[in-house]
Amino acid sequence: MDIPTYRKEKGLSQAAFAALLTASGTPATQGLVSQWEKGTTSIKAERAIQIDLATEGAVSRFELLPAVFGPMPVRTDRQALAASVDSRKSKRALRSKFGFKTDAHLAKVLKLPAAEVEGWPEEQSVPALPQVMRLLGVQETPPAAEAAPTDPDADRIINVEAA
Repeated sequence: MDIPTYRKEKGLSQAAFAALLTASGTPATQGLVSQWEKGTTSIKAERAIQIDLATEGAVSRFELLPAVFGPMPVRTDRQALAASVDSRKSKRALRSKFGFKTDAHLAKVLKLPAAEVEGWPEEQSVPALPQVMRLLGVQETPPAAEAAPTDPDADRIINVEAA
């Protein structure tokens, strides 16, 4: 889905869509959204990822920039996508997948200090940080709440009167 269709379905103005992006940590203006829709300004890879995350996949990075991200995955179900994602990517492969030229670009999208990202080895798998998992499309599943322990003898207890 493109941005104008998403806005129309959600009843958002360009300013409201910009506010949605800003609220998710990506400063944007109504003018920038207008330029994207008119095609006078192209959407960069970092912005496409941020739009994808802010709209929870409704405006997909794959549809916004198919030349960068490739075709839309056949299975759009987030759980199926999470199962197919290899979270053991190297830093070099991760930069290549998203079209980033430097570690600074990757750090900016992950909202991590550039020095931390630069410290990751090039050919080893990146840490499984929540930011990295979100970037790869893996949804975090909250830990299941432990059930309260049950007393197996609860139905056999009777009241006893003490003298």
